[in-house]
Amino acid sequence: MKKIIVIGSGNSGGGAVHDYLLSRQDFMSPFNGKEFRFVNDPNGLHDLHFQLYKNFSINGSALALNNFLKFSENFYKSRYTVKNKLLKKNFKDNILNFIKNITFLNYNGAPRFYIDSFNLQKFISFQVKRRILKVQSKNIKVLKMFLPKDEKIFLKEAEKLLKKIMLSNVSISSTKNIVIEQGGIFWNPIESTKFYGDRKIIIVTRDPRGIYWSMKRRKSLAYPYHNVDTFIKWYKNIFEKANLKKFKKNKLIKVIKFENFINNFEKETKSLSKFLNIKHIKKNKFDIQNSKKKLYEAKKNLTKTEIIKIEKNLNNFLQW
Repeated sequence: MKKIIVIGSGNSGGGAVHDYLLSRQDFMSPFNGKEFRFVNDPNGLHDLHFQLYKNFSINGSALALNNFLKFSENFYKSRYTVKNKLLKKNFKDNILNFIKNITFLNYNGAPRFYIDSFNLQKFISFQVKRRILKVQSKNIKVLKMFLPKDEKIFLKEAEKLLKKIMLSNVSISSTKNIVIEQGGIFWNPIESTKFYGDRKIIIVTRDPRGIYWSMKRRKSLAYPYHNVDTFIKWYKNIFEKANLKKFKKNKLIKVIKFENFINNFEKETKSLSKFLNIKHIKKNKFDIQNSKKKLYEAKKNLTKTEIIKIEKNLNNFLQW
């Protein structure tokens, strides 16, 4: 069972590559073909690992674990998760067991930085318990303090956790490969996907004109579709941070240009099959013609001014 992680920068066409793999009979999705952002979103699994081992402090580790617990709860209850049936009920138990297995000590604490975040009502309640009712600090539930076990244990347990989450949604006996969309971080693909264990990573890029039109068409809340000058600064900055050239010879990663994938579908899918070490299949259910129709919508839907500005300022990133 291969684990394939498809990652894009947002509106990059990564969904098309993901959908192509999912259209094959030898692939399946544990998350109904939807994005799985449990690892890469703020306070998710990758953030937790960073705070516990790369940026460790006593208060920091406590806050990171509490934030991870809140994030996990919100992730489980979110409309997106519920609507698309991404998770099973045992998700909560899996999270609690994971926390138990990666920590060797926890206790109730009230560090100053956390008390300083209280509103007046909460601060008064805390002081009443402490000074008037004389409640012992160990019995005042302000912030659960955690100290983590060794990093090797964390990595082992994180891989177990993701495996449990995935296998809750798919047949354990299945021999199909697994494909996951947005299961890692575009700017840090190797580190952010290491929790999956053995895996291959596909990074999808797209012409900035196509990305900008996709943002405008969808009115994407998280992206600067409302102003082309802001978009140009955004796009240039994030791709300079990504520095995709450094992954050119990395055996774990394949970078795919979205336009090439659609225009040269047979050649690109053959190359992709070789990278993934899977059989190249000419006949599949993926609707390539529908993708071709939408490929250059930016040409007729963006204004001339928008196109000229993008071509002038993002010339090094153009893909058509």
